[in-house]
Amino acid sequence: MGRSLRALITVRLTVRTESTTSPERQIEECSSFCASRGWEVVGVASDLSVSATAVPPWRRPELSHWLDERAPEFDVVVFWRLDRFVRRVSDLHKMIEWAERHGDKGLVSATEPFDLTSPTGKATAAMIATFAQMEARAAAERVASSRAHLLTTTRWGGSSPPFGFRTYARDGARYLEINPETAAVVQEAAQRVIGGEPVNAICRDFEARGVPAPADTYQRNKSGKDFAWYPRTLKGILTSPTLLGWKTRSVAVPGRKYRKRELVRDQEGGPVRVAEGVLDQETFDRLQGVLADSAAPSGRRPVTPRTPLLNVIKCGGCGKNLQLHTTRKRRKDGTYRVTEKIRCLSRVGSPACPGYAFVPDDDIVTPILGMLLKAFGDTPVVRREYVRRTGSRSEADLPPCDIDEDRWQFVPLGSTFAERWLSMGVAEIGEDLIRAGITVKCHPRERGGHVPDIPADFRERLAKFLM
Repeated sequence: MGRSLRALITVRLTVRTESTTSPERQIEECSSFCASRGWEVVGVASDLSVSATAVPPWRRPELSHWLDERAPEFDVVVFWRLDRFVRRVSDLHKMIEWAERHGDKGLVSATEPFDLTSPTGKATAAMIATFAQMEARAAAERVASSRAHLLTTTRWGGSSPPFGFRTYARDGARYLEINPETAAVVQEAAQRVIGGEPVNAICRDFEARGVPAPADTYQRNKSGKDFAWYPRTLKGILTSPTLLGWKTRSVAVPGRKYRKRELVRDQEGGPVRVAEGVLDQETFDRLQGVLADSAAPSGRRPVTPRTPLLNVIKCGGCGKNLQLHTTRKRRKDGTYRVTEKIRCLSRVGSPACPGYAFVPDDDIVTPILGMLLKAFGDTPVVRREYVRRTGSRSEADLPPCDIDEDRWQFVPLGSTFAERWLSMGVAEIGEDLIRAGITVKCHPRERGGHVPDIPADFRERLAKFLM
């Protein structure tokens, strides 16, 4: 007889409350269901505090590992109810396609009458998923409505207060008021900027004096170490309208990866005041003028990062990402001298980093690619394919030796890494390196040069993404 089906049980819970079905009960009922079918439970993927609406199955911490790496080890995915597995019809359809590509695996609910190995089961599942999505949308609309109402009130929403303020309780809610200690830091920084002092110099002075940084004051410091003052952080504080006592919110900037703060307005279109201002309007306006004049001439950030091999190159001193920095200095004739350096994201002069700086092409791209090509340029590139076993899955009157297993197969693409990269740009090569898990700790030549970190299974990691 052929072996029984192997079942992977997956459980999920957004928030544990008295009215929710516990993970333990989900596992128990799924296990009983598998036992009644004669299926062997080979594992449990438990993802708690995960929203099915926001996070599809292939992105959940435990389940994604089973789907991506351990697919040959199971034949069917069992969940307590469909809404524990997916809540979007599109996610269900993608999982059905995934199951078909990986040996026609089954997707089965332990408490609902369908099995996705049959056409009827697929139709039933799609219908249930539609209702689950409608329920999730209704709940999201209720939450959005509640948040929209809270946003226009003078109450504070519950997150960390802006630097310069603190919260206090009144009538069962939280409200903002000026924090004398941090407000004094903001007022000092504002006056020094208006007086012509650079933001970077103010940050260095605050660190030298031991002035607590925002991360320290927000009580997020669990490690006990002191956080540094970063110019970007201080500038963000000094440009926020919150300093005037107005309520603000963070919004996405179209076409950009960063966000900005904007005023919250009431139904009449006026700004919502939540506290007395740390700065008065005149001081705030003068401060914004000085900060605008001191900004880089370009005034805009690139839509996409221009750093070559971003997220691959790491600082050999502190381990943080290296990034391209461009400086523009105005000449007497009105033209600008542009200088590009790749350096650590740590602030210049920070005690945590030696402050290495590199010339993009000569110090980073050319030597690193040369080093990697020397290490494995002749290695064949492969892609990963799912291979179904040739024997019957169940109820097969065959000897055990005639029934092999599902497996991953690595198929050569007919080219080496050197040949592949010759046809690609630096950005595309960087994507290959990230997918392969390859990083490089960068040191100046006089400090020993660059040190690559190449995982033993780098070919297999990259193979998952190649077609």
